[in-house]
Amino acid sequence: LAGTLSKPAGSPDAKGRYPAVIMVAGSGPTDRDETVAGIPIFGQLAGMLADAGFVVVRYDKRGVGQSGGRSESATLADYADDVQAVRRFLAERKDVDDRRIAVFGHSQGTAVALIAASRDKQVAAVVLAGGASVPGADLVLEQQLAVLAASTFTDEEKASRIALQRQVQAAVLGTGDWKDVPADVRRQADTPWFRSFLAFDPAELMGNVRQPILILQGDRDTLVPPQHADRLGELARTRKKVPAERVKVVKLPGLNHLLVPAEGGEARADAGNKGRSVSADAGAAAVEFLRQWMPARK
Repeated sequence: LAGTLSKPAGSPDAKGRYPAVIMVAGSGPTDRDETVAGIPIFGQLAGMLADAGFVVVRYDKRGVGQSGGRSESATLADYADDVQAVRRFLAERKDVDDRRIAVFGHSQGTAVALIAASRDKQVAAVVLAGGASVPGADLVLEQQLAVLAASTFTDEEKASRIALQRQVQAAVLGTGDWKDVPADVRRQADTPWFRSFLAFDPAELMGNVRQPILILQGDRDTLVPPQHADRLGELARTRKKVPAERVKVVKLPGLNHLLVPAEGGEARADAGNKGRSVSADAGAAAVEFLRQWMPARK
């Protein structure tokens, strides 16, 4: 893995060490800055977090940029392995407090962050930004229904597309077949990553995540609508032997899925959002939460 480490301008704790944050990007061939629609989401968030006193690592995903590996064969679990590798790297640094390392996942990176946190008790806190609260298979159908509802397709065409999507997902998960599915559609869908994403259910994993959790959500997000934040919060608060106050849900007014102000909803389909910046409110909410749950040790 190759990435960028941002160091704070402020002073460390009494032992000369800083808290740290690992940034975990969403789906697709995402670089270390998580650049989407021309917006370097993680590049900008890393600056905010570093200014607030955190060491921040953001990295190119497997098979992207300067990182090795093969993205076409990687699963969500493999990407979680990468997060743990970065956590171990940070823990070995003399300027990082190995008891104050958090994970910040965005979009589908929230699933990876949850897997990593469930495995690695050395992760001190988790931030989930724009994360889904339902299995991947349900989210894909929800998103396709929303796109079709806004389209000019006939009801028959819409029904046909949804039926194909359901068939493809069943085939990927091994509960259906590929009969009559176009070859190009199968090539695109029949991958280890998509299979792992469709099968991922945050409700099944949440009970194994013991860390404090911050859920960030733009209230103009149309890719993962705001109700997902509410349900994620409910899932996190019902964890056994984890106090409810270790969960915080923050909805950010006027922000879309990319955490930028947008007059339109989804920035990835809105060229007018190019050149906009991640809202300082998103960075401030993360900083406040992480300072609360990763205070400097005396």
